[in-house]
Amino acid sequence: MERSSYPSEIPIFEFPGGIHPQENKQLSNRSPIAKLPLAKELVINLKGQAGNRSIPCVAVGEQVLKGQLIAKSDGIFSSYQHAPTSGKIIAIEKRPIAHTSGLEDLCIVLSADGDERWVELSPAEDFTALCRKQILARIFESGIVGLGGASFPSHIKLQREDGIDTLIINAAECEPYISCDDRLLQDNTDEVLKGAQIISHLYKDLNIIVGIEDNKPSAIEALKAARTKLRMTFDIAVVPTKYPSGGEKQLIQLIAGKEVTHGKLPADLGLVMHNVATCFAIYEAIIQDKPITDRVVTLTGKACGKPGNYRIPIGTPIKHLLESTQTLKSQKLIMGGPMMGFEIQSINAGIVKATNCIIMADSNELKPEQTSLPCIRCGECMNACPASLLPQQLYWHAKADEFDKTEEYNLFDCIECGACAYVCPSDIPLVQFYRYAKSNIRNNRVEKIKADNARERHEARLDRIERVKLEKAEKHRKAAEARRKAAEASGQADAKKAAVAAALARVQAKKEANHEASNSHQADKTKEPKA
Repeated sequence: MERSSYPSEIPIFEFPGGIHPQENKQLSNRSPIAKLPLAKELVINLKGQAGNRSIPCVAVGEQVLKGQLIAKSDGIFSSYQHAPTSGKIIAIEKRPIAHTSGLEDLCIVLSADGDERWVELSPAEDFTALCRKQILARIFESGIVGLGGASFPSHIKLQREDGIDTLIINAAECEPYISCDDRLLQDNTDEVLKGAQIISHLYKDLNIIVGIEDNKPSAIEALKAARTKLRMTFDIAVVPTKYPSGGEKQLIQLIAGKEVTHGKLPADLGLVMHNVATCFAIYEAIIQDKPITDRVVTLTGKACGKPGNYRIPIGTPIKHLLESTQTLKSQKLIMGGPMMGFEIQSINAGIVKATNCIIMADSNELKPEQTSLPCIRCGECMNACPASLLPQQLYWHAKADEFDKTEEYNLFDCIECGACAYVCPSDIPLVQFYRYAKSNIRNNRVEKIKADNARERHEARLDRIERVKLEKAEKHRKAAEARRKAAEASGQADAKKAAVAAALARVQAKKEANHEASNSHQADKTKEPKA
């Protein structure tokens, strides 16, 4: 493939490992971004991003406009979902989803009316008039996630403000076949760079670096022209084409010469990184007030009738894409690239925000699945690992369900790039074992949290029972004490009353005695003889 002769404007470093798979980007990157006919039904997966599932806020039978909110985020680690077109909500139910498991999940099914009527928008051409809080709120409410494949909510990545000095725009796009970011840079260069300006504005003007592989000469020239036109200041870091140079940690090593060590984030090094498509989405959200309703997707592969890059509404069924590109004989469908993507189990599933590519392969195009052989301990996987891990040790421990050992070998530093499996002479699906171990560790953590919560609730219940018991005993003691005091007080009152009564009786008796004595004296006087 053609390489750029344009030199990097800043020094380029190296990262360990890496491989050079056949690129095959020329199948799709030679024509401008186009559109396909609108599908009659769109299936919007509510778990179509990293984090929690979105919560529907529309009802079956409701008419919606393009860009209208149809599902709210479930907490900060989630994403809003918007209607990809105008039409009617005909179902909210479980449907097949674009996932390696082939399982069903909750989806909103929208019947398109073909009118493409937008909800009322409030553009903000001067983004500098918006404060940081307003910009982050718009990014969040527009449902923007990382569109390079991870689909991590973008507003979370932008929360940290202190200590950030550099913005890296990830235009490496190292996966074979995928060319959507390449075409987006060629066709919408100004919008991508204006999105970068908005991000820079959040941090009071950052140093901007565009990291791009040397197999994208047209995009590099478009960046140079736009820099002059927009009078922007940024560096273009042209890195050698090597997979996975587009990985976040790997591109940082190439451009900044810094390593994001275990347990650290790019922000700890003063860096923030965003994908080309994410910058474009931020531009649309802030300047045009448009949420994510579609994205550019590479449709490619030797079986694809019309390979190219297309702007496709979120939720468009893969079956519709096959029909629209006149692809009838594909032997295998891969969502994503051949290295990190997965085989599509149902063509009725709709695309999600993370869908950057669909490979429609013929029977001889991709490496067929092989029966894995025993590990020969050749060490090729270790040499290819860009994260400097020990894939062989991780494989043995994952296979033996020794998950604590895999964590000791930094399993979660694995970016699942597939380089180790690519070079494995025994055709061992190494990444599958790593994903299996990660899934079990996450599940065990969830179960531990549940068990800890249950234990805490049980202990709290026992404490509450004991507390109530003690409170009742204290209440009874106080009641008995009150009765005793009342009784004593009553006895003292009765004794006092008796003493008063006795005193009154004595006085009365004395009075009566005196009265009788007086009467007796008078009687005696009456009986005395007269002189």
